[in-house]
Amino acid sequence: MTRPHPRRFLPLFTTALLALQGPAALAQVTLKPDGQWRMLLTAGLNLNSGNTRTNALNLALDSVRATDSSKWSAAAQALYATNAGQTTGERVAVTTQYNGDIEPWRSSFAFVQAAGVRDRPANLGERLSATTGFGLHLMRQTDQFWDVWAGVAVAREHYVRAVDIDGRLRTRSTDTGLVLAQESSLVLTATTKLRQKLVLLPSVRDSNLVRTEFDGEVSVAVSERINLSTGLRLRHTTKPAPGLRGLDAALVTGLAMRFD
Repeated sequence: MTRPHPRRFLPLFTTALLALQGPAALAQVTLKPDGQWRMLLTAGLNLNSGNTRTNALNLALDSVRATDSSKWSAAAQALYATNAGQTTGERVAVTTQYNGDIEPWRSSFAFVQAAGVRDRPANLGERLSATTGFGLHLMRQTDQFWDVWAGVAVAREHYVRAVDIDGRLRTRSTDTGLVLAQESSLVLTATTKLRQKLVLLPSVRDSNLVRTEFDGEVSVAVSERINLSTGLRLRHTTKPAPGLRGLDAALVTGLAMRFD
């Protein structure tokens, strides 16, 4: 049986993402520049029975501490999914990122990020990454923002089963990559927000390999602390693994509760 090359199936540099993947994790934590930590707990559940029996549970915890010149965020996510009684998803991810404005150009910032992912059904026993770079605040208001940034990521992976890397079976590997991204949170009405994030992940070693990741979400306030959200998640790679499509899409709904 032909083993998919890891740079096609699980590119290491994809860990340069700034936040946890999945529409549920996009809900906006309350941002106030007072140096206090604030949290947002999001839960999404999808159940299907009959001819198709699929179940999916997505939990996410996001926290942020903001000041006039910096933002420190931390997040965790757990995903569990089954299809016809078989486990198809079992993913746990954590990430933390610090953004600091560059004086005297307050419209620019530098960032550092650390992340870890475990996804055994995808043959990923462990992935650890570190990312750093610079960005610009295209818009920054009390309840809205639009940022763009670029950086370099270094990641190390440990596989559950050995994979073919450059003609050798290995259980560990290290790689680097670029990160080009933009993200915004916009207020549509007094109770409705739009959040979107687009990330491009070109490979340093293979100019023909580019991963694109998009997350978009509309959230509506049900009460002062609870939001109802609907999100779209798209993932595309120019070099999918044999037998897999290059584009994955998912639509997720969930509830989010704020702890301010």
